[in-house]
Amino acid sequence: MRKISVDRDKAIKVTLAVFIGIAVLFGAYSMAAYRTSPIITKVTYKTSYTERGELTHMGFFSNESVYQNGTSLSYYPRKITRMITGNYRYVESPKAEGKYKAFLRTDYYVTSNKKRVYITNKTRESWSGEFSGSFSIPVTFDVGELESDLKDVQQGTGLYRASGDTYLMVEVEVPGREPFTQKVSLTTDTSGMLKLTNPTKDYKKVERHANTTVHKMNFAGREIAVSEGRTLFPAMALLFLVPPLGFAYTRREKKPEDEMKGLRKFIVDGVPSGIGTIDPVALESVEDLEKVFDLVDKPIVHYVDGDQDVYAVVDGGVIYEYREGSRREEEKVE
Repeated sequence: MRKISVDRDKAIKVTLAVFIGIAVLFGAYSMAAYRTSPIITKVTYKTSYTERGELTHMGFFSNESVYQNGTSLSYYPRKITRMITGNYRYVESPKAEGKYKAFLRTDYYVTSNKKRVYITNKTRESWSGEFSGSFSIPVTFDVGELESDLKDVQQGTGLYRASGDTYLMVEVEVPGREPFTQKVSLTTDTSGMLKLTNPTKDYKKVERHANTTVHKMNFAGREIAVSEGRTLFPAMALLFLVPPLGFAYTRREKKPEDEMKGLRKFIVDGVPSGIGTIDPVALESVEDLEKVFDLVDKPIVHYVDGDQDVYAVVDGGVIYEYREGSRREEEKVE
């Protein structure tokens, strides 16, 4: 049987190079995985429907020297305004069928500790019905009637600080949609001007749609989720990196301890003249060499004989030698 010669050092180097290469490959995949978002979410918005309620209005006055009847104002002078008439219109898109109800009401109240205490209320007009797409109702705020009714309530209750809150309330219901409500109030500010608050209301129903996509990476001919790759690739990189690191740790060169450290300053290089003519006394250890040096108090001569370091102490016609050992070692593997 023929023996196959294997270069052990070369085989080890090739194996380690393969492990390092694979570790670098998985490291590159790890970087790519962490640079890529695991998922991507695309959000879109779609308007399902829109609704609009609007009260258009105009005033009629007892004195037309400044404002003519039928003038539309943001503020109406209370003392000359007889009534405010208008038309409330509701429109939706896309067109759908539904029901509505509305009423014009006045709530009478007094204020106690900054809180309203309601006395009574009066519904002046009310409307209801079905519609498809839109509807409209006529609305009239009779200012003279409102003031007269308020005086009647004040006199009837003896609460002369009573006030009235007059408003139009509209409620719309369409199957499958959220209820639509709108309150338009007739208010008086500190300057004595009348104002209709919240005459227009717009509502838009917007639906949010989120589409989430899981990012994947191509590895070894198959797709793998990025989130999975963030765990798998670093683990594989570490797995293949451990053997080279372990080998490097176990094979690291350790500096041999210098046996001659304590005697190094007493050593000189040279060759004793008696070498070859006098049989030397062979010393077994550095400790023996140190003892001889202490006894004879002579320098230690260092020279090389073949592949050995020789340390000698010459005392008259006697040579004491310590041979350190082979200077070169070779390893051969078959």
